[in-house]
Amino acid sequence: MAGRPPRTVATEGVVLRRRPAGDADAILVLLTPGEGRVDAVARGVRKPQSKLRGHVEPVTRSRFLLAHGRSLDVVAQAESVDAYLGIKANLDALAAAIYCCELAERFAAERSPQPDLYLLLVDVLDALARGVNPALAARYFELHLLAVCGFELQVAACASCGAELPEADALFSAASGGLLCTACRVEVPGRLLSVRAQKVLRYARRAGVDAFCGVRVPAETAEEVRAALGEAVRAVLDAEPRSARFFETLPPS
Repeated sequence: MAGRPPRTVATEGVVLRRRPAGDADAILVLLTPGEGRVDAVARGVRKPQSKLRGHVEPVTRSRFLLAHGRSLDVVAQAESVDAYLGIKANLDALAAAIYCCELAERFAAERSPQPDLYLLLVDVLDALARGVNPALAARYFELHLLAVCGFELQVAACASCGAELPEADALFSAASGGLLCTACRVEVPGRLLSVRAQKVLRYARRAGVDAFCGVRVPAETAEEVRAALGEAVRAVLDAEPRSARFFETLPPS
């Protein structure tokens, strides 16, 4: 008796990463709103005549029909929603997008719905395609990524005691989960953040991506914010994102 056909799922998704498999196949890492992170094989996609080719490139948002297999899903159909050509035509924007996609992959749970993470990634990719500042878009993504994945940083008050922070330099401690007041920062490792850097973090937390990316941030302040958020990301991952080093070596936009 013939077995039942594999269950299929129709879903939208962003291609976070792609790697070759066999002679003509490719393994895709997808972020979807309802299925979470999904690994799927695209059969024959590396052949010149493949109808899937343009729809499964990294940093592409597509509609997929996925068939559940034994170990990997199989891409039965794919149709692009947004190829993000504006991103791919700009090296800085592409580097930021690849960095955000890597973070999304590292933070996303396999086979667990994460609609907030998906919407955040799409929001930032859409903004990058519109031409916003890539470095600020990455900072926005880092801060909100930590929040939607359960690692929200406290930037409006002391992360330890909840006290209001005076308008003065404050210690940022990734291990403590944010900014610390003078009383709570004794013997706690971290870095001092200027008042301006603190205000940038607070504004990033409450503003939309376009509004935040439109702010003029002095280079010194931008470096403070980058270093602090980078430490927070590394504290959760216990590793440096692979794409971070290349992204950080690009000249400021």
